[in-house]
Amino acid sequence: MTDAEVGEAYRRYGSLVLRRCQRILRDRAAAEDALQDVFVRLWRYGNAFREADSKVLWLYRVADRCCFDRLARRGARAEISLADQSVPLVDKSSYGKSVEDREVVMCFLDRFDDRVKQVAVLHYLDEMTQEEIAAATGWSRQTVFKKLAFLRDRAQALRMRLCGGAS
Repeated sequence: MTDAEVGEAYRRYGSLVLRRCQRILRDRAAAEDALQDVFVRLWRYGNAFREADSKVLWLYRVADRCCFDRLARRGARAEISLADQSVPLVDKSSYGKSVEDREVVMCFLDRFDDRVKQVAVLHYLDEMTQEEIAAATGWSRQTVFKKLAFLRDRAQALRMRLCGGAS
């Protein structure tokens, strides 16, 4: 892929990819680094991008991979106390469990394996249904269902630990 083509893709899609990286990594500097990684991969593997049905989807998948790699390199996070403001404690009376689950899962995304991370991003960020996730990943709907159930159970357990038993 030529430098001009990469530059045009960056102008067109860069802000979308950066926003996605920020939502996954929850850190502006790390998201900017991941954004650069995405466009280096675009430069290297431009033919796959040119042939993609959806350019944005191709970039999102590469961004997901770059972000997951960064999360893995971060290593295990220290336990977060209730005083840590990066974990929102949501009032259940005003928000549904899916909002709570999304916030907790995205805060602790680095604790999951790559397949679970992928399901989390597709479900909570892209708002895909189980059937859409199954089609996008090639997994059965039952596998997707099990991974989403696992994510909900982990989110509830994390909320309970953070909130001292209240969920």
